[in-house]
Amino acid sequence: MPVVFVHIWEGRTVGQKRRLAKAITDAMIEHAEANPGGLHVGIQEYPKHNWARAGVLGVDRADPDAKPAREPAVFGVGHLLLQVSDLEAAEGFYLGFLGFTERNRDVLRGRPLLVTNQGLGLTDGRPDGENVVEHIAFRGRNIEAIAARAREQGVPIVDGPMPTGYGTSLYLSDPDGNKIEVFGDADLPESE
Repeated sequence: MPVVFVHIWEGRTVGQKRRLAKAITDAMIEHAEANPGGLHVGIQEYPKHNWARAGVLGVDRADPDAKPAREPAVFGVGHLLLQVSDLEAAEGFYLGFLGFTERNRDVLRGRPLLVTNQGLGLTDGRPDGENVVEHIAFRGRNIEAIAARAREQGVPIVDGPMPTGYGTSLYLSDPDGNKIEVFGDADLPESE
């Protein structure tokens, strides 16, 4: 029964802690072969007056409540949406044969969408002779600033920034016309 403890200053949202617990769980499964059913993640928050570094309490540091500027950044592949000709056969291969697990089902522009926990989205309606990859998505932060930079540099914006199930999503076109999504800033309300 693995247990992972995280000690941080207080102030993160429930959404941030939810994503942190999921990322730690995924890393333990991938790198330590942990069983997710027996894995515990504990997040301990401390007020800044209960944490010191180099002998100075956090509350006594210069402007302890100021958040550092968060530069826009793209971190890595977040998911891939694959257009398939037979959704049932694709589910049999990815879920049945490869062992991917279902995260959720939805509808994308009128088409059924299956999202896996492994970062693959499947939808039907593969167009003949066109790319089977509907889009490639990258995790990022400060999506509004990335959109502003795209406008300044003449990078084509296909859609967004807009709220999606991943937070804020921005869809761009790369030089070859491939649709690229950058998503992030997905802080959920405290009740969720």
